[in-house]
Amino acid sequence: MKAPVDYIFPPVTAGSVPYWRLVLRGFSQLCFQSNELTGLIFFVAILIASPISAAYFLVAGLMAPVGRMLLGEPRSVLETGMPGLNPCVLAIALPSFFETGWTNVGMWGVLIVGVAVVVVLVQLCLRYLPLPTLVLPFLLVLWTIYLIEPHVDFIQRADLVAAHSRELHILQALLLSLGQALFSPHILSGVLFACGVLLSNWRHGLLAIFGAIIATAVAYYYREIDPTSIDSGLYGFNGVYAAIAVFIFCGGKLRLSILGALVATAMMPAISDLGVPASSSPFVFTTWLMVALGWVEDKWFDVKAAPASPGAQ
Repeated sequence: MKAPVDYIFPPVTAGSVPYWRLVLRGFSQLCFQSNELTGLIFFVAILIASPISAAYFLVAGLMAPVGRMLLGEPRSVLETGMPGLNPCVLAIALPSFFETGWTNVGMWGVLIVGVAVVVVLVQLCLRYLPLPTLVLPFLLVLWTIYLIEPHVDFIQRADLVAAHSRELHILQALLLSLGQALFSPHILSGVLFACGVLLSNWRHGLLAIFGAIIATAVAYYYREIDPTSIDSGLYGFNGVYAAIAVFIFCGGKLRLSILGALVATAMMPAISDLGVPASSSPFVFTTWLMVALGWVEDKWFDVKAAPASPGAQ
């Protein structure tokens, strides 16, 4: 049975993937996929929520593969789309955290320089970091921009204040948690995100939905959290990412994915208190924690089951 992507994009052999398809695969890596159809759907989801974000996204997607080519990345790695992950996340995060515009030349410069720096940081992390790189390079660049903002005239933080709400709207919170995985706070963007992942890998799609549900429930449990933050998906999207990332990097265990979504959501307020945007860091730290615990389990707690004694029968 053909995969959905093969009905729209003709299959290609390894080593002959056109550049434009590398870009689309890079788009899809925002949820750890390697699928041109998913990448196209993600682009549309971002475009619906913010045309300027889509433009930034496109620039980063075009820059990422050539940047890694210049650093000597093997063709086999380029064809997975992985080089697009961190640059594309940075591209869609900038309009969310900072004032941007079509004529804001300074922020276009920040985008281009930021993507270039991220590409280099990814290469360094792959070489020296003993844990999955995930979106650590993106976070380092985002936090740096955030901290230098008071000292740079053309960088201004965006006004993130939303209308306060006393009621929690569950369905809206779930859909926007999915949309916020693309930094796109729009219900249709959330629906498209879920569809894009499901069409690539139905298990990952279900995990994304489970992650949104779990994260929303955990956030609701902490009653002191402003319902507006939950409704907008800000407390849900790390659960979405964590559920999928833990599943991929920790042996495909559903129970660990659920635990990851729980931990990532609970971790978010603590990171926010450090004075920098939590952004995607809770899912990164949670995934690392799960990987580290797996290593500890294998090294120190992997006790082989001893034969049962006669008295235990």
